Amino acid sequence: MGNQLLELVQGSLELHGEPGGIAVQVRPLKSESFLISVATGTFAEGLIDFYVVYKAGFDEVNSGNLFNHYDPFIVSISSRSDEFVCLFSLFDQDGDGKISADEVEHILASMAGVIAIEDRQALRDLVGFDGEVGLAAFSGWAQGRPGLAIASCLRQIFELVDSDGSGSLSFQELEVLLAALAPSCADLPEADRLLAALDRDGDNCISVEEFLQLLEADAVIELSLADLKRLKKTLAQYVNASSRSRVALVEVDCDLGAGTPGAGSGIDLLKQAAARQQGLRQISDRLIEEIKGQTRPTARAAELGSATATPHARHIETIAGVMRDAAALVASTFERGLFPIVIAGDHSTAAATIAGIRQAHPDRRLGVVWIDAHADIHSPYTTPSGNMHGMPLAIASAHDNTIESINEPDSTTRLLWKELQDLNGTGSPSITLEDLIYVAVRDTEPAENVTLEQFSIPVITTEDVRRLGPEQAAQRCLAHLSQVELIYVSFDVDCMDSTICKGTGTPVPGGLWADEARQLTRSLLADPRVCCWEICEINPHLDSLNTLAEVSLSVYQDVLEVLDARL
Repeated sequence: MGNQLLELVQGSLELHGEPGGIAVQVRPLKSESFLISVATGTFAEGLIDFYVVYKAGFDEVNSGNLFNHYDPFIVSISSRSDEFVCLFSLFDQDGDGKISADEVEHILASMAGVIAIEDRQALRDLVGFDGEVGLAAFSGWAQGRPGLAIASCLRQIFELVDSDGSGSLSFQELEVLLAALAPSCADLPEADRLLAALDRDGDNCISVEEFLQLLEADAVIELSLADLKRLKKTLAQYVNASSRSRVALVEVDCDLGAGTPGAGSGIDLLKQAAARQQGLRQISDRLIEEIKGQTRPTARAAELGSATATPHARHIETIAGVMRDAAALVASTFERGLFPIVIAGDHSTAAATIAGIRQAHPDRRLGVVWIDAHADIHSPYTTPSGNMHGMPLAIASAHDNTIESINEPDSTTRLLWKELQDLNGTGSPSITLEDLIYVAVRDTEPAENVTLEQFSIPVITTEDVRRLGPEQAAQRCLAHLSQVELIYVSFDVDCMDSTICKGTGTPVPGGLWADEARQLTRSLLADPRVCCWEICEINPHLDSLNTLAEVSLSVYQDVLEVLDARL
């Protein structure tokens, strides 16, 4: 017959001639790798389907040599290779690249009514020849059996709809299936009717064997193979979208706890800066789920003024309301199976974050890594300023430190203080002080120093971070918390040196450099016990050079990247 030139046209090859003895050349339209397959079969003039055996990269191939070795085998290329590979993988349950007799019988049993009796026997005979069958020979058997493609597609759809991996479909999962079909199919049945039509054994759920009869169930749904492929694609998109969202942003817009107002504006600053960076925006879109109907707990000094009736816990009445809402919001993110990233104004509301974690996990031991220039463990009895951003850890640990008391709080303060300490609803403190470790703390006051010494609370200093390196410093923190089950990491931007941290109300010299803060954060967040991360005290009104915003954004991006890889 002479040489026949074959060109790849939209995934098919147009062949002319007869099998055996012909030498053909295959030239791809582009100089790139594509799939070649060799399979037994008969040659017919016209379009021929193909099956994959191996991948080869070439500019030109003369298949005459293949015919010398595999005569009367044929070479062909087509878009149906993925279909055969998927079908082969259903049979090849142990993934060894071969289908055994046992694997054939197992799948045939689950596809009763789908594969004709003579086709079933042909496959058994094929396996019986060598005791197993590879992809090439399997593809030769599968070619020309459209029912197999439908069954394969239905099985893949079943696995996508079976969201809980139970091996059967519930009423709710059938509703998901119908919702995916709705845009392209008219006159769909209700889920209860579909369940009744498919549920042959009356157990109120659909097994894979029952689901394979979907298109034969009293003609409840009429779908072509093309319809099934579109449905599979839609469901895969559903699954992909649901699996992407692993993080929730919890925004707590309160600056009443700080001495200098403006930290609440840091939330929008950080979010707007993140939205302007394409790479960060992409990872955010992929990773973060928007909580529908979320109301940001808010209390701004600019709106409420600085006057307060509770000088030893300034604005505690308003802050307590914000904390109740924030704790409930944090707890709800865990109920949704999400990792909360808390972007807060001042640090006072970190007590609510900790309470929310305990609300969601009342029986689990919680540890805290507090990265900050300050210890934040004053109470209304010991505070020299009355600013509540210096009190969150005293709230979380129910530590009043009255032995160091310098104040006599009023009755309202005492009542609300106790209420905040009980915010987690467990009847016990949210944390114990033995499960607390500080990083970069360098500005403490006498009453706080007494607490640190009394409870032997370790401090990883800035000097320690530089001597050990950020990664080893993080490991020290994690080793101290080796007995806890969950870890909360709180990052006050004033942990960094005042030369780069002017945009906060309480900058302190001798802090971490930006790279140290980033590496430390990445190392901590890599631990699977870390269940929540918080950043706070970004005050754009004080950040005249925008340096703190840039550094905070880089830390935030590091957190998202680590969580994207980890979750």
